[in-house]
Amino acid sequence: MMKLSRTLPGLLSALCMCAPAFATLGGSAASVEADRAKLKGVARITPLVDYSVHEIQTPAGTVVREYVSAQGQVFAVSWNGPALPDLAQLLGGYATTLQQAASHPHYNHHRLSIDTPDVVMHSSGHARIRYGSAWVPALLPQNFSPKDIGQ
Repeated sequence: MMKLSRTLPGLLSALCMCAPAFATLGGSAASVEADRAKLKGVARITPLVDYSVHEIQTPAGTVVREYVSAQGQVFAVSWNGPALPDLAQLLGGYATTLQQAASHPHYNHHRLSIDTPDVVMHSSGHARIRYGSAWVPALLPQNFSPKDIGQ
C-alpha cells in the first residue's frame, strides 16, 4: 500500500507533464467526448439550469466530473476514486499555474489546497481513495457556488 505522503508529491509532478488538448478546465465542452474515450469510461450528462455536469466513470472506478457552462466552457472539474486521473489533461493550461503555486508549502501529507486569483484546487485522499476539485472563479456561472462541485 502506497502512503499518501508519497502520492501528493506525485500529484504535483503530474501537473508538470504535457498532455494533449482534451476537454480541460477553461476549454470547450466539444472535446468532453475525447476525455471519455481516453479514460475508456462511461459518460452521463446531467443538464441543469445554468450548466451541465458531464460525468465519466472509468473501468477502475474513478469518477471524473466536468462542469460545463451554458456557453459551452468547462469551468470546474472534480475527481473521486482509487486512482488519480491525468490531472495535466483535466487542468490544461492551469496546470502550470497550479504547479508554480504548489512549489510553496500548501499541503501536508493528506491535503493539497491551492488558491490563486486565476484557479483554485483542493485535493486529498487516504488509503485507496483520491478526490479533489479545481475551478476557475472567473468562469463560474452567476448562481453557482464551489460548494456545488461534487466529488
